Amino acid sequence: MEYKGRTNRRNKEVPDLTIDSNEAEVVKLIFQKYVCEGFGSQRICRYLAEQGYHNRKGGKIPATSINRILKNPLYIGVLCNGETRSKEVLPDLQIIDVDLFERAQKMLQDRARPRKKSEVPLTTRGQSLLVRNVFCGHCGRRLTLTTCGQRYKKKDGTVVNKSYARYLCSYNTQHPGECSGPASYGTTKLDGLVDQVIRLQLERIQTAPPQDLLREQQGREVEIAKAKLNLLNIQYQQKQRDYRDLQAETLKVIRGVSRLNVDLLNSVVEETTAQLAELEQQISDAEKELQELVSSAEQVRQDYAQLVNWATLYDNCSFEAKKMIAAQFIKAVHVKQGYELDIEFNVSFPEFQKLYLEPEKEGDKKRGRLPLLALAETAGQAV
Repeated sequence: MEYKGRTNRRNKEVPDLTIDSNEAEVVKLIFQKYVCEGFGSQRICRYLAEQGYHNRKGGKIPATSINRILKNPLYIGVLCNGETRSKEVLPDLQIIDVDLFERAQKMLQDRARPRKKSEVPLTTRGQSLLVRNVFCGHCGRRLTLTTCGQRYKKKDGTVVNKSYARYLCSYNTQHPGECSGPASYGTTKLDGLVDQVIRLQLERIQTAPPQDLLREQQGREVEIAKAKLNLLNIQYQQKQRDYRDLQAETLKVIRGVSRLNVDLLNSVVEETTAQLAELEQQISDAEKELQELVSSAEQVRQDYAQLVNWATLYDNCSFEAKKMIAAQFIKAVHVKQGYELDIEFNVSFPEFQKLYLEPEKEGDKKRGRLPLLALAETAGQAV
C-alpha cells in the first residue's frame, strides 16, 4: 500500500493499493511453475526456497500461502471483500493474465478431485514424458512408471549404481499369458518416439494456414444459422398476419357475409394455430443452435490460440512444461510390441483435425482416432 494524498469523508488520509515489483515477480513465478510446469504447492515452496525467495519475515513462503496466491483474484485486478467482488478489472493492480488465472483455477479443481478424469497430471516429477496417458496396445491397461537398477564396478574399483526407468504393464506381470504384449517398454525410446511425433505435429501447426481459415469456417456456420433464424422469423410474422386475417373473417361469418362457413373457418384457425406453435418451437431451436455456434466459435479460437502457443514454446521450454503440453495435447498413447504407436489427440474441434493433423484412414474413422504409425515409424528410424 502507498499513501498518495487520497482522503476519506473524515478527511483522513487513506492508502492506495499498489504493486510491489519484487513481490509481483514471485507471484508470476508461482503461476508459471504451477500452470505451465505442473508444480504442486509443496514443490513450489521448495523451489522458491532454493532460489533464495523469502516472505517478509525472512522465512520460507509456505505452501498454504502459495495456495492462497493461486486462488486470489486480486492478481488479475479484481478486488474482493468476502463474497463481494468488483465488477471491473483494475488494470493498475493486474499482475497475472486472466486466462492464466482461469487455467490455474481449473487445475486446482481437477487436482482436488484426482479420481475425476482430467487432462492435467497430478504431478510432473520424474523423467518420463507421459503421465497417465500411456496404455498397453494389447490389453488396453494403463502403463505405470517403474525403475530398475544396475550395480557394477569399474576397473579402477569405483562402484556405479545406474537406474533405468520403464513403462510397465502391471496386468501382464500379474496375469502371465493373458496379455500378448511385452511386460515393459523403455522410457527413453518410447518418449523419444512420442516427442518426435509431437514435434512433427507442432511444426505443422506453425507452418499451417493462419487462424483466418478456422474463423472463416466458423463464420460460415454462424451466417447459415442466422439466415435460417431470419427465414423462420419471416415465416412466423406472415403466419401471424394470416391469423389476424382469420380473426377478421370471424366477424364476417357472424354477420353472414363471409364465403366461409363456421366449420371451415374453425378448421383453418386450428391449422394456423398449430403452425404458429410449430414455428415458435423451430425459432427457439434455431436461437439455441445459433447461440451454441457463437459460443463454440469462441472456444475454437481459444483452443487454437493455445495450440499455437504450445507450438511456439515446446522446443525451448523446461522438461516439466513439455510434460504439461504432452498431457494436454495427447489424449492417449497406445503402444504395442516393436513400439508400434497409435496416438489420440485432445483436439475437440474437427476443423483443426482436417487442416493440421494427419488425415484419418478409412478403418480408423470408425474408432475416431488419428493413426500415427507412419510418423512413429519415421521417428523410430532416427532413434
